[in-house]
Amino acid sequence: MRRFTRFMLLLLLPLLLLPSLLLAAERYKIAYFEGAFSPIFRSTWEATQAGLEELGWGDRVEYPEDAFYSPGHGDSNAPAREAVAKELMARDDLALIFSAGSEATRLLLKYNNHKTPILGGAIADPLRAGFIASVEDSGVDNFTARIVPGRYKRMFQIFHAEIGFQRLGLLYVDTPNARTFANVDDALEVAAERDFAIIHYHIADTLTAKECMTALESLVEQQIDAFFIPSLTCFEWGRDDVKRHLDFLIEHRIPVFARQGSSDVRGGALMGFSAIDYTARGRFMARMAEYLLEGGKARDLKMVDENPPRISINLEVAQRIGFDPSFDILGASDEIYQEIILPEDRLIR
Repeated sequence: MRRFTRFMLLLLLPLLLLPSLLLAAERYKIAYFEGAFSPIFRSTWEATQAGLEELGWGDRVEYPEDAFYSPGHGDSNAPAREAVAKELMARDDLALIFSAGSEATRLLLKYNNHKTPILGGAIADPLRAGFIASVEDSGVDNFTARIVPGRYKRMFQIFHAEIGFQRLGLLYVDTPNARTFANVDDALEVAAERDFAIIHYHIADTLTAKECMTALESLVEQQIDAFFIPSLTCFEWGRDDVKRHLDFLIEHRIPVFARQGSSDVRGGALMGFSAIDYTARGRFMARMAEYLLEGGKARDLKMVDENPPRISINLEVAQRIGFDPSFDILGASDEIYQEIILPEDRLIR
């Protein structure tokens, strides 16, 4: 009898282990690719991972070290970025590729294998960049992205409605990708609608602090009466002395709108978008990822995130430049700072 029982256990053991073996086999590998490091890219990625955890995918997905890529910014790293995109598209073990930003997305679509799902996150404007056919249709079966239509155009409309400036200064690298991050086309559209001028200043991709200050001095000499901070290295607190740049603009009583939002407004910009709600963004993208992992077609996904932009304002800056905020903008602001508060991790020269 014992021998029979032992024999039956040996027969049943594979069946008992089968569920766990199947569970292990169902782990999905997710790759991450960014063209250059950005806090927004990483925060969006981490929030998406947290969202998948909330949805119950924590034990069903993995993020292999050999599928996490950040080749780096600048022309010298262009060959590395190209190589990464080719490698990712050549792999057959990936269930999903998370594409962070415009440059990574452009390269993945360039070398697209039209099989591996690509989920685009933290892309400034997928439609203007030509990544999607329309807000309703990505146009590519294995590609989708989170989009917020009109977000940055609305930014310029709000800024002009409140300030009433006539000459807006734009500082940017004159390449298609950089123009997208500086929202140049959105600014030009709103300028035509609301009858103000854009004062352009083109800079090199590897901008130094001295060159940035030279650019700001030139724009002030050209009599700008407002300035827009794009996504630019010399306005990243950990890379440059942003306080010096903002102090210069405050001294010349130039109202500044910050694309990146809260940290810049706390540190000395007049207005900007409020802090990004990464939790909400991550949940939205996690639901997209879940659909793709379950076998859904990327092109069938709804891409529009309806979360409206929020505004922040700094009252000390307003007082120092002689600006009196309207009740409308104060009522519409989610974050109102009474004083300038510099980031603790800022670069100090």
